[in-house]
Amino acid sequence: MSSKYQREIEEIMQRTGELGPTRGGRRAPRLSLPRLVWLYVKRLLSGKLWSISPGRVMLFGLVLLLTSLVVGSFVPGATGYLAWAGLLISIVGYGLVLAKPPTGEKRWRGQILEDPGESSWWDRLRRRRR
Repeated sequence: MSSKYQREIEEIMQRTGELGPTRGGRRAPRLSLPRLVWLYVKRLLSGKLWSISPGRVMLFGLVLLLTSLVVGSFVPGATGYLAWAGLLISIVGYGLVLAKPPTGEKRWRGQILEDPGESSWWDRLRRRRR
């Protein structure tokens, strides 16, 4: 029984990268900050083209803020409008995150866990009556 737990612990540590690879596996490469930022932006932009997500809204606001810095040297009057629009859109994106936080599916040992809070009101009522 203890060898089973030992193998399971080693498997978990191998997945997290705390334990070196065994059996010919490869270790995950170290990622630099620019690479991580690029992967994050790439993940934000992937998926359905017309879907609105909080990350995309905040990214658009950030792009507007950076654009206002660049355009400011060419068109002095447009800087304020672009900066305020970028700030407002970023705040709206942050509000979207607070209104509906992203949910990930919960897993344990590769199997999806059901959250008791996600059941319908009818199921909760039936469980109370038992």
